[in-house]
Amino acid sequence: WKERNQSNHFLFTGNITVERLIMKLKEVFLAAVIVLVCINIAESHKSCCCKPHTRRCPSGYRSVLVNRVVCKYRRRGRCPRPRPILGSLGFVIDDSGSMRDDIAGVRSRISYILARNRLFRDFVVARFSDPYRRRVLRSSRSTRVRNYINAIKPSGGGDCPEYSLSAIRDAAKAARPNSMLYLFTDASAKDARLKASVAALLRRKRTRLYVVRSGRLCGSSYKGEYDYLAKRSGGGVIRLRNKKNVKYVLKYIGLASAGRVPFRLPKTVKKLRRIRPGCCKIVRKRICKRIRSYCPRVYCPRGYRRVVKRRRICKGGPRPPPRPRRLGSLGFVIDVTGSMKTEISAVRSSISSVIAANRRFRNYVLATFSDPYKRKVVAVKRKSSALKFLRAIRPTGGGDCPEYSLSGVRDAARRALSRSVLFLFTDASAKDARLKRSVARLLKRKKIRLFVVKTGKLCGRAYKREYDYLARVSGGRVITLPSKSGVSSVMNFMKLAAAGKAKFSALPKTLKKLKRFKPRGRRCFTQILLTCRR
Repeated sequence: WKERNQSNHFLFTGNITVERLIMKLKEVFLAAVIVLVCINIAESHKSCCCKPHTRRCPSGYRSVLVNRVVCKYRRRGRCPRPRPILGSLGFVIDDSGSMRDDIAGVRSRISYILARNRLFRDFVVARFSDPYRRRVLRSSRSTRVRNYINAIKPSGGGDCPEYSLSAIRDAAKAARPNSMLYLFTDASAKDARLKASVAALLRRKRTRLYVVRSGRLCGSSYKGEYDYLAKRSGGGVIRLRNKKNVKYVLKYIGLASAGRVPFRLPKTVKKLRRIRPGCCKIVRKRICKRIRSYCPRVYCPRGYRRVVKRRRICKGGPRPPPRPRRLGSLGFVIDVTGSMKTEISAVRSSISSVIAANRRFRNYVLATFSDPYKRKVVAVKRKSSALKFLRAIRPTGGGDCPEYSLSGVRDAARRALSRSVLFLFTDASAKDARLKRSVARLLKRKKIRLFVVKTGKLCGRAYKREYDYLARVSGGRVITLPSKSGVSSVMNFMKLAAAGKAKFSALPKTLKKLKRFKPRGRRCFTQILLTCRR
């Protein structure tokens, strides 16, 4: 019987049989334990997934719940009807006489917007003009809103700046939190001083401002207040070159209020017309937002105490003036023809303040040129000598447009010290443009930078870009002034640069950027140091 069972590979007798049985039992026990552990892990994982997930943020950050708009393009079928989870949809309208086309566009499209609304609980409409009166309507009834907008009659508007920020403030106060405001205007803000308080109100009520601007916004009186408010509130600005394009903006507002496109207004009408409507839904998502005033806690061991040290640190600001041995000359090369009367008077009136603010240059070089060319170059150190030379200038002639400007630059560079700065004031091209390579070698050898202030058309086709060539080779710049009155702005910049509050290389290329230029001030803050002391 034993031999027969051995042939079948089963042993039930002897020590070998007992050992195999014990090993089999161990294997079965271990398999059962593994199965039970896996079941417990699966159950615990299932219970954890059912709980709401709270995202852990690193130190210095906090968890914030935000709304994200997710849109998917759908060619066929209808979109699910979203719930009204936003506040108010607001229209802030300039009702001056020049806004006739814009108001007509809003009138024709308001029924379309009211009928397609799925996201907003009610509507806010505000009007403004000069003088300002508070006229704000908030209602959830579409007929009342439609009748209020149809009753707007554009009139007045002789004074270009309007009280737009007052209307935005009153509309934001009347609107619910988490709202959208659309401003329609073609004028700048007469009450631009309110922009900080209006921005704080928009952020506090989580209201986004979108500006639909048409026209030039009163030209130079616009100081960027609409861009500032749109950026601070999370909105945008779109510029319409043609007032008839307002219908595309209103169509976009209707699609956005229906949940078909996101509330991200493009900056141009061309990009606006490319947007395809889809199905949008708002998804709540948790993100980690950085805490601005975050200081980590310092725990000291037993026997030590915490010590707080405060240190004031200042960054930026003007660099200290270079050493006297590195300073050269500040030069003025002036065209003295009859068409340069305005430029010469501006230099003459501002030269005293430039010399008084100077902390970089050793002396001053003054040179003049005309046609025919006569060498007149002086190097002076005193303000009185420079004023005497400028007062003696009598602008005359100028019938022949090209002048001998490069000869004046060459003689001024020869008289100036190394590492100097020359400013050329002219409204004509160079009659001696053949000298540009020799003048460029002279400027590079003496490390002199040439800055050209050009006014006028520079004789049209006679200009062969010789000034741009010399400025690029020497490390200077060329600024084009559309009007001769902009020379005073150049002299103010020269005053800041001579005082060490700005770099000469920061000279803008246009008058618009030059007027916005501000010297970089010193940024100071207090640094808190936490240490442990025994």
